[in-house]
Amino acid sequence: MSKPFTVYRKAVRGSWGKSWWLAWPITERISVGDVLHNVDGHVRRAGTLKDRGVTYEDRPGNPHADVLHDAGGSASVRFKPAGVAVEGFSALAAAELGAAVEFSKSHSALVVYKGLQEQAVADEKALAAALVDLTWQTWDDSLLAVTQVISANSGTLLISESSGASVEFRLQAGLGQAPFGIADLAGGAAILRHRGVSEKWAGAECTPFFRVVRLRKRWFRSVTEDYGPRQPGRGAQPEPVPPVLIDEALHDPGEVLESVEAVEAEERHPSNPASE
Repeated sequence: MSKPFTVYRKAVRGSWGKSWWLAWPITERISVGDVLHNVDGHVRRAGTLKDRGVTYEDRPGNPHADVLHDAGGSASVRFKPAGVAVEGFSALAAAELGAAVEFSKSHSALVVYKGLQEQAVADEKALAAALVDLTWQTWDDSLLAVTQVISANSGTLLISESSGASVEFRLQAGLGQAPFGIADLAGGAAILRHRGVSEKWAGAECTPFFRVVRLRKRWFRSVTEDYGPRQPGRGAQPEPVPPVLIDEALHDPGEVLESVEAVEAEERHPSNPASE
């Protein structure tokens, strides 16, 4: 597990519990309907539900509050109004609007996300029934389906590698004059200079948080006990999926599917789980 991710996870976990997984790196795009393969905590991308013939409708969720985390007070932010020369700003022209961040501690994070919106699978019963149908062919309890995603219009992430780490930003024109706040570091901010940081990003349209489901392991075991282990070709011809299993999924999807909490190993980069 990379040190920057460990710092980042600690920074946001207090507000976003273990039910939400964390995309890493921040630029990793996650979508509703993505499929992940989890083997002993090593998570890899495995296509999408639509690749497997599963169709579903999305539903928009409620907007979420902005994420503003200032490293527990170890990150100080100073703003420079446009048209004013301020001591300590070396990369900005006097006419530019900007900000300078300095960390008093190593391994601290400053995290800002703005414009958070939720998107999710609309019909959980239909999804459960579709995955039960796939169970008869290629789906098992090692596969995870992304069912909820929180996207952000813009964000900024800084992680200090040492005390005294610093970053200088050019801020978006049109913000006006003071007062400014930490939220202004997201949305049109550009990093001009940095020193002593192990992770830096400022951009738009990221998907920092998501939730996944899988078949309940006890349910999958009971199906194996009742109907025998899967054999090559089972479910093709001529054996159909037992209707009682589909009915169970449609009646109570919670008996078939379960949310998967994010644990340290499961939060590894989905496309490169071996990265440490």
